[in-house]
Amino acid sequence: MSTCGVSRSKETHVVTEEDIAKIETALGVCLPADYRAHLAKNDEDEEEHGVVDDVTAMRDAYGIIKATRDYRAGFEGLPPWPAHWVYMGDEADACPYAVDCVSGQFRKTDKGNLLRPPLKAYASFDEFHAEHLRAYDERMYVSDEPLTLGDRVKNWLWGLAIFLGIFVVMPMILFSLKLLYRYLVYGEVPRFENKW
Repeated sequence: MSTCGVSRSKETHVVTEEDIAKIETALGVCLPADYRAHLAKNDEDEEEHGVVDDVTAMRDAYGIIKATRDYRAGFEGLPPWPAHWVYMGDEADACPYAVDCVSGQFRKTDKGNLLRPPLKAYASFDEFHAEHLRAYDERMYVSDEPLTLGDRVKNWLWGLAIFLGIFVVMPMILFSLKLLYRYLVYGEVPRFENKW
């Protein structure tokens, strides 16, 4: 995978304080404390591993520096990012997350353009992480309640509707199209004879 020509591995990265200092020095910013804490955390020890993965929040100092410099230089014709914005990662959808190192705000940009309204905005990395955790929990939630009779009937009705659509309605449509084709091409008028 790559963003702005930065290749990423699928391995989990542990970002050291030295790496964080390298990012801040190279980009001339001071990263928000909650984002710094996330970068420095060894997420293999984290219970909710995978909630914010290494693509969504990149954990590679070189990759963060390279992508941020590319966006600050007007990557792919985009308006250049101001010097206090830093690339954080993306969800492989070309809509990168950016960090405002002045306000601590995080936002999901519209195709990397900071001049457009953000697709999502978060007051802090903790808020960003909490929303991803909520979404993860909702996807993983499975109800223990048994299906009611009404729910079972609805499921059977859907199955019956699909069965009738495939084995009754579709053959009737195809037969009608066949008759129409014969009428238009050969001039045949269908005759149905009663042979009883």
